[in-house]
Amino acid sequence: MKRIIIYYSLSGNTEEAVKLTAEQLGCDTLKIDTEKQMPKSFAARMLVGGGQVAFNKIPKLKPIDKDLNSYDEFFIGTPIWNSKGVPAINALLKDENISRKVTGLIITSGGGDIDKCVKALKDRIPNLKYQVSLLDRKHQDYQQNGDKIKKFVEEVNS
Repeated sequence: MKRIIIYYSLSGNTEEAVKLTAEQLGCDTLKIDTEKQMPKSFAARMLVGGGQVAFNKIPKLKPIDKDLNSYDEFFIGTPIWNSKGVPAINALLKDENISRKVTGLIITSGGGDIDKCVKALKDRIPNLKYQVSLLDRKHQDYQQNGDKIKKFVEEVNS
């Protein structure tokens, strides 16, 4: 089975988690991005990103440089913004051919509470089976991510 993790990462936390997970799963990765870039300052990012989520703004994505039809199974990597997944992931999941192939979520957060994010994404992901909650590098329990990724990979491969 050919797998890929499609992810969005602004600060690098999600990208780091995805790369570790992909290495253990033996799958490809694809970083997506929006055509309009986020502001540079942290405060402006919080305001713009939080507003996009609150108003369910679906941005236009940059073109994808991989043939996603060649993959059997997708995993989504996303940070949590305003208790939900990021707008770029919502834009990706508008494509039913993609959303139907998604079976797992890799979610990064500053606090570990992913329930609202999973609930918000679940409606768009009909075949969701696996999920893992990972913490940002700044969190005191960040070192537990390795064990969580290992358990996630074992679950997916069982």
